[in-house]
Amino acid sequence: MYFKALMLSGCVALAGCQSAQVVEQVQVAQAEQVNSIAGLQFAAMKLPSSVIFDVTPESQYLNYQSINSPVVAVELPANRGEYSLTISSLIGDTAFVPRAVIYDKNGKELESYGQSDFEYKKPRMHLGNRLVAEKEFFPPRTEDSVFLVVYTDQQEIGGFTDVIHPARLDAEGRGNYLPEVKDIPIPNANVGKIEVTIDKASFFSFGSSSESNAKPAAATKIDTIQPETQTYYHNAIQAAVDADNIPKALSLLDEAKALGIEGAQEVFVKAVNKK
Repeated sequence: MYFKALMLSGCVALAGCQSAQVVEQVQVAQAEQVNSIAGLQFAAMKLPSSVIFDVTPESQYLNYQSINSPVVAVELPANRGEYSLTISSLIGDTAFVPRAVIYDKNGKELESYGQSDFEYKKPRMHLGNRLVAEKEFFPPRTEDSVFLVVYTDQQEIGGFTDVIHPARLDAEGRGNYLPEVKDIPIPNANVGKIEVTIDKASFFSFGSSSESNAKPAAATKIDTIQPETQTYYHNAIQAAVDADNIPKALSLLDEAKALGIEGAQEVFVKAVNKK
């Protein structure tokens, strides 16, 4: 069983695009649901690239095994070695709560990402509220392409996804805390926007081919921090706060903490308190 690929012009077919193209995958026969993976039309992506897919009432709808949902269908490269795969559901007035499966050309399941794989991310810089799965993907060496299907569980419909209140986000950025300000419940729905990004493997990723069913190791702190690295982060955090760019300062702070850089939190707090 071989899959059909939907040919897209422009940014989707080119590597190194500056911004994600928005694509809508429309059901070929609106009166019918697709009952097999092979019946889907797949949008081909090259490495590296990023595409935003609109999920609308006209999107492809798959009713197959445990999937009963509008879907995003993407053909991913499998002949470029390990790479990072990020699947993001962009939350607006509603939330499309994602699940994802990767198949080979014969319909064999290679990877499956459930609810626990998608983490809520707060707004930061140009990014809004979103549910994100970040994976290091190890394609099988015997394949040229693999096939990603993103869907939602219908049991999520009628439920809600909590997002941070803007007032509390602003307070956190200033080093304060507003426990009385509650999260905002966003209704779950069968519509939304899904962003798929593939890029070169992370510097911190380890592991071997998925054929051995090995999982990549998590990123670890660097044992020895060079003085210039610590100075860079301290100065960059201070400069971002001075420029009133709190989201950037928070992003730099998160990076510094992940690397184990000492004093970053203190620099951030002192800089905010001086404002």
